[in-house]
Amino acid sequence: MNPRLKSTLQFVASILVMFGFLYFSFRGTDFARLWEILERANYWWVIMLLPPLLLSHAIRAWRWEYMMRPIKKNMRYRNLWSALMIGYMLNNILPKVGEVVRPYAIGKLEKVSRSSAFGTVIVERIFDIMSFMLFIALLPLVYRGPLNQTFPWLEEVSIWLSVLTLGSFAFFVVMMLRREMVIRILGYLTKRASPARAVRIEKIVHSFLDGFLFVKDTGSYVMIIVLTLVIWFLYVVMMWLPFYAFDMPAQYGLGLGAAQVVQTISSIGIVIPTPGATGPYHYFVIQTLTKLYGVDGEVAKSYAAATHAIAVIGTTLVGLYYFLRDKIHIGEAQGGTADAAVSTAGVTPEQG
Repeated sequence: MNPRLKSTLQFVASILVMFGFLYFSFRGTDFARLWEILERANYWWVIMLLPPLLLSHAIRAWRWEYMMRPIKKNMRYRNLWSALMIGYMLNNILPKVGEVVRPYAIGKLEKVSRSSAFGTVIVERIFDIMSFMLFIALLPLVYRGPLNQTFPWLEEVSIWLSVLTLGSFAFFVVMMLRREMVIRILGYLTKRASPARAVRIEKIVHSFLDGFLFVKDTGSYVMIIVLTLVIWFLYVVMMWLPFYAFDMPAQYGLGLGAAQVVQTISSIGIVIPTPGATGPYHYFVIQTLTKLYGVDGEVAKSYAAATHAIAVIGTTLVGLYYFLRDKIHIGEAQGGTADAAVSTAGVTPEQG
């Protein structure tokens, strides 16, 4: 299939998924009352989600530096932050495109292999999913209600994600450690390709596997784990503060424990490829607040709409600033996306 046609179909599919989730999120809504609740909300509390959100991204860029050290030491933090925020900005417009443009951006800014950088992004996503599984396991400690009865699919999803994530990580680590096996496999797969193309594919795959080299540096493990836990704690704080905008702590007794539950379950929606997680985020947040905590439907919908809007606007503005400042032009970004797509063809399914 033509790559441009394939990209267009994927984008159309993501838009359809987005509108489908929005429909199920807001069907039967009393929009007059919804607007009234939004008018009465204290938006200072909603805006307060931005500091922990941006701080979590800042720590994520710091964590990324640990993963990038085997590729290049002493990378400028500013460039890591820029590439990260550019990626988030593009994800808010074109779902998952930011995950392949981010390695392109850091490759341009730090003169490193884009394929290697993309490998670290895959590792980062694996760590995020493993962290998500940890928080799923901790849910019974902060919510003692009918969690499995309300979301019977949650346990099955967590099992499948665990198997796929750990399996993928183990596969890539083995491939990284057994390069001679990789050479044999590539030789078989590229035997009909031209010598120049075969060499290029081999170089790209080896560069990609270099993104997993940090596993040899056991000294980085502790910091990566600590930073990952801090990131997730900040996500919980980000969900908790806007509760006060809609008086949910006073009316429904929602605190940090409820914020952890909302954050964990809504993370499932963020994985679904729609622009800025629009639709799935709203659906899972609303379902969690109404079914687990008995929050009024219009209040839950107001909370979901307001928090999503502020988070998307904030990350988009910061990312757009660096996108323009670092001259990551649209044509260049598309080229970087195409190259990264080539590097992962037949290697790994892209996760958000």
